[in-house]
Amino acid sequence: MPVVDRASVTAGLANLLARRTSLLDTELCTLPDLIRPGDVCVDVGSAAGLYCQAMSYLAGPTGRVHSIEPVTFSHPFWTRVLGAQRRGNVRHHALALGPEPGRAAMRVPYDARGPATSRSFLDWQSHGLGSNAEYPRHADVEVEVQTLDGLCEAAGLARLDFVKIDVEGGELHVLHGAERAVERFHPTMLVEIEARHTDRYSYTPADIVDWLTARGYRMYAWRDGWRPADTVCVHANNYLFRPAD
Repeated sequence: MPVVDRASVTAGLANLLARRTSLLDTELCTLPDLIRPGDVCVDVGSAAGLYCQAMSYLAGPTGRVHSIEPVTFSHPFWTRVLGAQRRGNVRHHALALGPEPGRAAMRVPYDARGPATSRSFLDWQSHGLGSNAEYPRHADVEVEVQTLDGLCEAAGLARLDFVKIDVEGGELHVLHGAERAVERFHPTMLVEIEARHTDRYSYTPADIVDWLTARGYRMYAWRDGWRPADTVCVHANNYLFRPAD
């Protein structure tokens, strides 16, 4: 009787849901065109591990996925179901990525159902709750903060092929701590960019785009295929950045 790889089944189901429904990011189904066997990937803000599991399956046993999630109680049920952190080619890091190493607070919002961990953000050079003002209360969870450059050095990475960043507005801070890695490896990047989240920091979506384009990247938005884009708009949350050459 053939052995069924749960990751392949889950990845296939997620792919189908992303293509046919609004339950998951449409961009999730594009990962097979972006990640190859043997690739080294970093999932910044991995939450329950949906993207991480897809990366793990696509990178295969010769690849490596570094999962970054500082809120250790994030999505406990789906974390168990997906099992991404238990896969042999995945290394999980219980920390946040930012512009400099140290310790800082993750602000975790709560509503009547409990912690809304997917809306947590790093309270570093932020001003107010921004888009999270809709939640009745927040709890601060102190976490370790590392830079992507530091992570690459500590892990001894000789390559970095793909980076996904979803950190509720703190994307530019992550990039500021990734300058050496970006210039050395030129990874393809999938970055969530929303003005409602960046509003709590002292920069705009355009600043994120400018930082990357200044380093030779081109931006794409998904419209029945990855199409070149010049600006962040309200109709898309996730943007693909690829080296121009």
